Parts: sequence; C-alpha cells; structure tokens
Amino acid sequence: MNVQRYRKKRKWHELDLLCRAGAGIGPIAPAACRIVRELVGADSILLFWLDQNGLPAGLFYESTADCAAEVFGDDYHRFFSDPSELNGLSASPENDEPVGILMNPRRDYFCSKTFNLMVKASANLHSIDLKVDVENQTRAVFMLFRKGQTAFDEHDASHFRQALPYLRHAIERHAPEGPWEGPNAPGHILVDWSGTKLLAVSDEASQLLNACAIVGQDIRVTASATLPPRFAEDLCRRLETAGVTSDILDIPWGRLRATATQMHEFSAEATKRVLISLEMEVPKRLRIIHAILDLPISPLQRLIALVAAEDGSRADCLNSTGISKEALKKHLSAIYRVVGVNSWEDLAVALQRPRNSPGNSTPF
Repeated sequence: MNVQRYRKKRKWHELDLLCRAGAGIGPIAPAACRIVRELVGADSILLFWLDQNGLPAGLFYESTADCAAEVFGDDYHRFFSDPSELNGLSASPENDEPVGILMNPRRDYFCSKTFNLMVKASANLHSIDLKVDVENQTRAVFMLFRKGQTAFDEHDASHFRQALPYLRHAIERHAPEGPWEGPNAPGHILVDWSGTKLLAVSDEASQLLNACAIVGQDIRVTASATLPPRFAEDLCRRLETAGVTSDILDIPWGRLRATATQMHEFSAEATKRVLISLEMEVPKRLRIIHAILDLPISPLQRLIALVAAEDGSRADCLNSTGISKEALKKHLSAIYRVVGVNSWEDLAVALQRPRNSPGNSTPF
C-alpha cells in the first residue's frame, strides 16, 4: 500500500470513530469537515444541519464570509428556502443523487442567492454538495468549495459519496443523554428583565457567541453586539414562574448551555436585571476519541485504546476486535510505550484525563 492510500485509509478510520461518538453532527463538525475536505480535495467546506422541521439548526463554515453566514443562519427561511434555490436541499429533476446537485447546476443557479451570497461572496468558483438523509428527511448538507480553475468531477463526487454512511451513522446514533463536560470558563451576559436590552457582556461570552455561528439568534459577528441573542427574551419570560431557567443550543464543537438567574438588587426601586451564564459543553466520549486520534498509533490500536478508555476489559477488547491474546499483548505494548503507562488500568486513567488535544481544539 503506497503512502497516499495509507493516509487516506487512516482518515476514513478517523471519520468512522468520530461518527461513532454518539455526539451527533454539531460537536464533530469541525473535525469531520476537515477530514472530508482533505479526502475529497477542496479549499473550504460549509456544513449546516437541520431540525425536525427542515430548518437549519446549526452551522459550521471555514471560509464563508461572516456576513453571508449571518444571513444564512438568521434569515434562511426568507432567503434560501424558495424552491428555485439550489443549495443541496433542492430536488433536481436531472439528478436525484445525494451528491453533486451543485457540481453541474442549472443556469439559473448562478442568479440564485445561494451562489451569490454563499459561494461567490467568498471568492469560490466551484462547489459540490452532499445531502445526508435519515428516514427520508434531509438532516445535514455539506458543501465543498474550490477557488482555482479545477472543477469538481465524478471522481471527487465518488469520494464525497463514500462519506455518506459515516455521516448518516453520526445522526442515527446521536445520544445527547451521555456525559458532557464544560472545559472552558463560562461567559456572562447582563440584560434587563424583559431580555430585550443588553446591559453588559463579558469577553468570554462575546467570544463564545461570535465563534459558534449559532443559528436563528440574530448574533452579528461583523459588528459589536448591541442586542442580546434571541434566546435571552425567552429565558427571561420563563423566569417569571421559575427561579432559574436554561436552554441548550446546538453549536460546532459541542453545545451551549445558557442559564438565566435574576440579580438580587439592593433597593426596591432598582431596575430588575437578569444574569445569563453561557457555558460550552463537549461530550466526554468525543473528547476521549480526539485524544486517541492524536496518538501516533495504528487504527487497530486506536480501537483497543478506546475499549480501555471506556472501562472495558481485555476480554471485551478481544471480542470487539477479533484478535488473539498474543496479538493484543503485542499491540498493548506499543500503546503503553506511546502513552507512557505500564498497565491496562493506567491506560484507561491516562486516556480519560482531560488534556489539551489538537484534534479537540476549540476557538476559545
């Protein structure tokens, strides 16, 4: 096997492990998008995933202009839901495949808002799309872009199509009830009692909101915030009947937990204010998988390490991998050497320990 084929095989294995994390599409979006972009060969990628009503629930992009992403995330229904728009969701009478509607689009595509706001505005010349359907409903759309003269072809479409079962599996195996962790310091927003007036915002909160491309919240990354996100008004309304209210929003890298509490004022005449705390949470299992993917070990050794990290036994490892006891001993010796441990139990502890991981890096 030549070096290029071996590297591609490792990337497919990385994508497989990420999609088996049970985290859904959002938390794996940055890493999965990078892998897919590298496998197909593109300059940048955009991903949006959809809720049960078919509207975007989350957005991740690498080089799309911020102003275009704002319009797409907050005004999708107004600008992009028309049947004449080709953006990966549209049905094409010439091509009902999940890949390639935008590879050879109809002529009217070049007059569409999708092309002029999302593609052309980012100086891209060529695009190709992948639609991920689950139970006959579109749940995610990936769009790859190239700036140069080389257009996408059927060979690229074939590689793109290979990612479909992995990505579909990520959606089908979504298990939001699993353990989540808050690896970063929370941010805070201070609003009036109605939740419509922004009184103060911490640097951490501003960074979280700007980096996460939160859909439908009217967050302007192209200018300083002057209004609270839309969820603030709903949280404040619910505070009238509860002491504390919270919401969870889908974002790339994980999820955003917003918790609202009423501020205790020193005088009865003081205007009532609400403090909204923002905390990013990541799935623990995904964090462990990222740590394993960062190790210089083989795909089989990654699977062995994952069994250990999830408190499985050596017997579980033999059953799941199908290798012999002698082979397991040999692979464990290599894994121990890389991780710097001497036993199965120490390996589990080392992999479960939070650490800075390039694969799980966030912009915070």
